[in-house]
Amino acid sequence: MPGNTLQDAVAAALNSSDQTDVIEGIKGAVISEIERLDPGVAIVDTDYFNHSYAPDLVLSWPGGKQEREVYLRYNLRSTQAGRDVDLLGGSAPVFFSLDSRHDDDAVAEDLRGDLEDESGALVTNAPAIDGFTSAEQTRDTGSVSEPLLNLFRRNVVRGGRGLLISGTAQRLQHTPTAGDVDEDISYLTTFEETITQIFRPEAATRLQRAVDIVRAARTGNTSLFEQPDDADERLRVIGGKLELDELRILLPYMLERANALDSDAFWQYVGGMISLKQLEQLAETIPLEDLNHLVVANLGTWRATRAIMSFSPEAVEEERPDPSWTVHAKLLAATAGAWRVHFTTDKRKGGSRDDSPLVRWEDIWPHLSTSPVSSVDMQGITRRVRVSAEDGSNVFADVDTISSTIEDDFRVRSVALRPSDDESSDLELDFKTMTVEGRKVLLGDLASAAFDVLGWRYPLSTDERTQILGRSALQRQQDKFITPRLLIEDRPAAEALELEGPDASEDDED
Repeated sequence: MPGNTLQDAVAAALNSSDQTDVIEGIKGAVISEIERLDPGVAIVDTDYFNHSYAPDLVLSWPGGKQEREVYLRYNLRSTQAGRDVDLLGGSAPVFFSLDSRHDDDAVAEDLRGDLEDESGALVTNAPAIDGFTSAEQTRDTGSVSEPLLNLFRRNVVRGGRGLLISGTAQRLQHTPTAGDVDEDISYLTTFEETITQIFRPEAATRLQRAVDIVRAARTGNTSLFEQPDDADERLRVIGGKLELDELRILLPYMLERANALDSDAFWQYVGGMISLKQLEQLAETIPLEDLNHLVVANLGTWRATRAIMSFSPEAVEEERPDPSWTVHAKLLAATAGAWRVHFTTDKRKGGSRDDSPLVRWEDIWPHLSTSPVSSVDMQGITRRVRVSAEDGSNVFADVDTISSTIEDDFRVRSVALRPSDDESSDLELDFKTMTVEGRKVLLGDLASAAFDVLGWRYPLSTDERTQILGRSALQRQQDKFITPRLLIEDRPAAEALELEGPDASEDDED
């Protein structure tokens, strides 16, 4: 694109003597500039140019039905003379002034008055857009202005309204002094006032939500998100779902300040707007190396379908790193003790081994006391036994009786555990593949089953388990622990008991 700014590119195109080159040059420059502002936008060229009622471009965004028409005009005066706002403003379009040399204050004030009656339309010009794209978009989260200004850029064309000229860009690009809390708070106030004035309600709401997050991250004050349920008058908390572009900007800012944001309520609020799939997508472009606060706070709400367990490469180091939640190999992963566990919402993702040794019942029964056991598949030298219950009964006692009375060298191939909630399916633990699978299983259930049962040979220490599963999870585990053998006589009988001969399965092991 000729020149360094949109104005330069437009001026170069207008100097061409060929009308086709003029149109292609101008449209190409505007499209490039819009894509710089909002990389997620899809742009359709209508093949019209400066038409009285047909748009030059049509913009749309993934995941929604929103479209926005863009009308290119040579200057603000032509927009005013054509009564564009009155005649076309009902669809909330964008009127884009290309040559700002005639965009004087008098014309701007007249348009401002017209726009007060039609709040959905946006009138802007090349200098204003240049003001937002002149500074490179960065992931430098050192100042509150950086994440918010990056989000502002992405929403200008999508949700802007009214008259947006260069003064707005100059006001918002003022960067507060590094480390000055008062200046940061003042900037946040200015930003809030600005978005209320120049954005349509849905865009203003998205940006206000970002302000709330940035303010909490900057000050450490999370009281907005920690209101008691019985509060007489609850403060405003904006929910919904964060889009991928919003997360790419906001999440690094939050994670860098995670230690100062030790509030489960705050991280649960953020986690309620994020999916595991988004975390996997984000990891392709930004580092996600310390997700402990975010993940631990949402172990009881996030859901996945599969956990794959393997030895951690760091386990052989003399000083193992602290337990951590990260995104590793494009999947959410928890590393603690000798283990690394990957989690996914798609059972097709994440390979697994098929040669892990099976385990003896007497080795794992102490680790099964905190969840009802719905089925167990055991392989012996001469028999294969599967014990299951259809009515929700706990078959723990039946398995224990069988393993201790039938003379065979039984090894456990798989165990099914009841989940901690009604929405999840049973958790299927496979010792041969070292996987846990289920439908819509709470992440905390998957993690506990993997570390506590599949990983029985190398259990986590108390501190490691606290860091990876949270204090509350650890306390619940300790409160529920009862030695199973003391309750064998009280366990209900299994509904189904299947005894099979040695030829029943091709993968029986000695």
